[in-house]
Amino acid sequence: MTSGKRRKTRIVAGLHIVKKPLKQGDRFYVYAWRGGPCIHQTDDRHPVITLDILNLQIAAKKDRYGEAPDSLDTMIKDYKASPAFKSTAASTQVEYTRWLDRISDRFGNTPVGAFEDRRMRGDIIDWKNNWAEQPRSADAAAVMMSTLLSWGVENARLDVNVAAKIKQLHKPDRSDLIWEDRHWKAMTDAEIPSHLMDALRVSSWTGLRLGDLVALDWSEVGEKAIIRITNKKKSRAVIPILPDMRAWLASQTGKREGVVLRNSRGYPWTKSGLGSVFQKKQPEGFDRSIHDLRGSFCTMLLLKGLTDDQAAMIMGWTAKRVSEIRSRYVNEERVIISLLDRLSA
Repeated sequence: MTSGKRRKTRIVAGLHIVKKPLKQGDRFYVYAWRGGPCIHQTDDRHPVITLDILNLQIAAKKDRYGEAPDSLDTMIKDYKASPAFKSTAASTQVEYTRWLDRISDRFGNTPVGAFEDRRMRGDIIDWKNNWAEQPRSADAAAVMMSTLLSWGVENARLDVNVAAKIKQLHKPDRSDLIWEDRHWKAMTDAEIPSHLMDALRVSSWTGLRLGDLVALDWSEVGEKAIIRITNKKKSRAVIPILPDMRAWLASQTGKREGVVLRNSRGYPWTKSGLGSVFQKKQPEGFDRSIHDLRGSFCTMLLLKGLTDDQAAMIMGWTAKRVSEIRSRYVNEERVIISLLDRLSA
């Protein structure tokens, strides 16, 4: 060290960085950890911590300790063994695991401490943008990383979640979409099979998410309501049985055990199976999804006289979202009918 000048130190991602003033400029030494070996040096400017440097840190730890402690892979393993992961639905665990594997491929060997550095946010965004042409996938990548790091913060593995609130690329707004008469007519004209039409009708009469729809069991169907613990939120849904649904249920003679809906072979639908058949059988240019049938059920509730708050309670939505559907499909329809009645008088 040059006489009369002090070294300045900084710790980043577990690394120990020492600044040494020289006669001409400064020199920075990067140590694998405080007291560890020097793995990098640079003159005049503070070193940018790259994955190459972090990998040198990992190698140094392996040389010293025989393994690289507390890598992101370690945290991924612990997260997958945690109640937070295990309490999610089986289908959610499959999707989470798919993205966790991708995170591991890119960042698995990175020390957890590296994610204390805000600059890692840029690396995460760059990785997410590998799917820029598939916005939903890109957003899923960022959300999974944020979920993992958030768990790390909650469990005292990290002090900050550098992946929080990364801007999403895909911004769908289907909150006010419902199936209208033209959509049902298009499906009827396409002569879709009865087992698919049954699933679509029951979806529009119950407002159930796809996972709950295919798993709906006769034991959950009461005299006046369907009572089911939902897959996604693990909450108790109480769905009133409206006349159309009641009539359909009554027609299902000799079929009152096990799941309510079945495919062409008489087996229970799966989410992917029902979604796949719907995609294959829908008419060309069809502009609604099965999920949009939830909006149809909400509209039905409003037409029956329920308030926004009452419909929101049944749907598990906010009153604001219900209000958007009322404004577009219920109030608008009533205004137009009233105008037609006056014009016809």
